[in-house]
Amino acid sequence: MVLLFLISVVSWVFDHHPRGWIGTNPSPFFLLPILMGGRYAQLAGLLSGLGAAAVLVGVSAWQTGDPAGDVAASAKLVLICLPLVGVVCGEMQRFISLDVMRARIQLDQASRRMRALDEQVFILAETKDELDRDLALLNADTANMDYEIRRVLQSPPERFYEALLGVLCRKARLYEAAIYSANSSWHRAAFSGTPEAWPEHLDPKKSAVASAALHSGSIATLPDVWADKPTSPDDFLVACPIGEADKPAALLVVRSMPFSSMNTRGMQIIETVCKWVSEFSGLQRRAAGFFDPRGFVSRHDFDRMLDLACEVQCRFQLISSVILIRPDPGVSADSEQIQAAVSGAVRIGDIVSHLDTEFPHILLLLPLTGLRGAEICRARILEHARTFSDGGLPLDGSIFCTTHYKNTPALQLALLAALRPS
Repeated sequence: MVLLFLISVVSWVFDHHPRGWIGTNPSPFFLLPILMGGRYAQLAGLLSGLGAAAVLVGVSAWQTGDPAGDVAASAKLVLICLPLVGVVCGEMQRFISLDVMRARIQLDQASRRMRALDEQVFILAETKDELDRDLALLNADTANMDYEIRRVLQSPPERFYEALLGVLCRKARLYEAAIYSANSSWHRAAFSGTPEAWPEHLDPKKSAVASAALHSGSIATLPDVWADKPTSPDDFLVACPIGEADKPAALLVVRSMPFSSMNTRGMQIIETVCKWVSEFSGLQRRAAGFFDPRGFVSRHDFDRMLDLACEVQCRFQLISSVILIRPDPGVSADSEQIQAAVSGAVRIGDIVSHLDTEFPHILLLLPLTGLRGAEICRARILEHARTFSDGGLPLDGSIFCTTHYKNTPALQLALLAALRPS
């Protein structure tokens, strides 16, 4: 009604004869079905078109005095198009509204999926952050084991066992521990904690844990002793021999350590450090200051160290490397000359040996040293060999990492294959 009134007023201003409203092409009254159909769909457009046609016919017949049929016959095209336009606009409105409704439904579904994805992304981000933290802390307790063991081997004889105990306390988080030397009836060589807690001499027979460690030649813990048979209260939680299994040079005993370290990994760290130091031949002479840590070791000792390197790789994913050093093609040199040329560049703690083959070479085992460290060491050794004697000795070096081989025999086969001429 409001639209009809407004359109009639505007049309009356321009033309006072309602007959002209019908004759105008296009008639301004087409706005009524167009707007009503476009806003309220087909039925509203149809009714508004019929209403506009009835008003036009009635007003024109009243003003002119002609019969309504004659008025309708004279403008039948306009009167038919008014409701038809309303229907068409209503159909368009319905199509657009359905499309809008469909778009809103899709928007709602997409919004729900987006919220679900946001939650999943948040969970994944939290998981990634946690994984990054775990990876950053993975093997953190053994990350610089090579440096720690090398520092022990570089320590003065009088501080050897103290340096070894310091590494064990840092890596395995020992509170109260001591190392007793077997040289003079298990004399106290180093300790952590109060001096009153550790006597000058130790009687291993009074401790079931210490006796079990010496008898087995490996680490023993209080739960292991209790698992065999009930015993009286023991003074020690852990004991581990240091040196040869049948004749240890020292004994590590632990009285106190955090409960979180009393697990398999903590015991593996203690055993690995003790074994690694023990596998260096001449441990008693080393502790006394009579052993050359850069000296040439036998094939048997080298194989033991190689076994330990592969074992540490399997347990802790700590890489060790072997450098195969041989003369450049066309250079004549024997294994003794090669060893003499590189001996000045060998680090303390690296093991020098050779394989049972006629090809001149030497092997250099770098304990707990990865590929990057081995490359630096190889470059330093080859550079040092070029300045050896008159004219130097041109050498070539190949690196073999324990990560690429399952066990010691596989690594040895790779070394032998590399020595054979192509």
